[in-house]
Order: sequence, then structure tokens, then C-alpha cells
Amino acid sequence: MPLELRPLEQGDFNRGFLETLANLTEVGLTPEEAIHIWRGRNAAGVRTVVAAENDQVIATASLILEHKFLHRGGTIGHIEDVATLPDHQGKGAGSAVVRALVELARQSGCYKVILSCNDQNLAFYSKVGFRRHDNGMRIDLV
Repeated sequence: MPLELRPLEQGDFNRGFLETLANLTEVGLTPEEAIHIWRGRNAAGVRTVVAAENDQVIATASLILEHKFLHRGGTIGHIEDVATLPDHQGKGAGSAVVRALVELARQSGCYKVILSCNDQNLAFYSKVGFRRHDNGMRIDLV
């Protein structure tokens, strides 16, 4: 069965979406709790896409649009939470969701798309057109 790329749907919370995200870090949400968060994210304009195979989510990523004061009020896209089930890594599902979000950012009028990743993922993102830029920093508050 071919790979299906589409926006995250409510039913996906029982079709492997949370398990796919758990490959990044602990999720700690029930499907019902996650659905509540998803609705709020949708209302705020956050877009999440999934790659599904045999009606099961195997990869996902989200796009957050930020309207800047710079560039005459231009918009940038932030790609976050890119995750692929281990058995499906290296088969194109992760690349497909990232490319879909880059296209969505383009259609949304973004002048650039950015993301943060660790060194082990640099080659993956380079293959889908990203280049290394700046340094990422963080403070953990919890």
C-alpha cells in the first residue's frame, strides 16, 4: 500500500500517532488529552502532517508559522517534532512529511523555514534541502 500524506486527524490518536511521537521523547498523554491539545494547536494555526501506511501513522511533523516584525512583517515556518517509527526510518516517510511542510510553508507565504536538530540528524535534513545555519541554544526550565 502506498504512503498516504495528510493532515493529522482525530482518529490518528488511536492509529499510532502518539507512539510515533514517543520515538522523540516521552509523550505522557492519553489520546483524549492529546486531542484536546490538538484542537488548541489547530486554532492557533499549528499544522501537523502524518505519513500513514495501512491506516497506521508511521511518521509525523508539525509546522508553526511566526509572523515577524522583520522583513516587513514576513512569516517564517518552524518545523518541529519530526518523528518516524524505527522500522520505517530510511524509507522516505520522514522526508515526505518534512517536504510536505516546506511546501505548506511556501504556500503560506513564508520567506524561510527553520528547524533545530542534533548533529546525528544533519545528513537527513541536508538531503531534504536544509543547510546548517547558526547555533542552537536552550535552557531547560523543568
